[in-house]
Amino acid sequence: MTDSTAATGMPDGDYMLGRQQVHKCMGGVRLADGTLAGSTLTMDQALRNLVGLGLSLDDASHRVSTYAADHLGLTQRGRLASGCHADLVVLDRQLNLTAVYVEGESIDLTEV
Repeated sequence: MTDSTAATGMPDGDYMLGRQQVHKCMGGVRLADGTLAGSTLTMDQALRNLVGLGLSLDDASHRVSTYAADHLGLTQRGRLASGCHADLVVLDRQLNLTAVYVEGESIDLTEV
């Protein structure tokens, strides 16, 4: 789970977060008074960060999927099991996102 905002994937600059104007700079998102308003951390980057800290890929994957879903009470998500939603991502060897499936349907990454 991340505190990623709508500024994720956008260049540094000013954006609206709800009714608040925020400034994105170097991955952080702050209000005009400097208060932290969120981040631009994506789940794949969170996974790479955990693996980079020495966690196994298996442990890191569970932490960004199953554990996060369980924390939110989403028992049908965050796991590949019979009766659960078929939500999954495909990553390359460097753990970069290459494909996304939501409830078994492929998502066109050029449109997001």
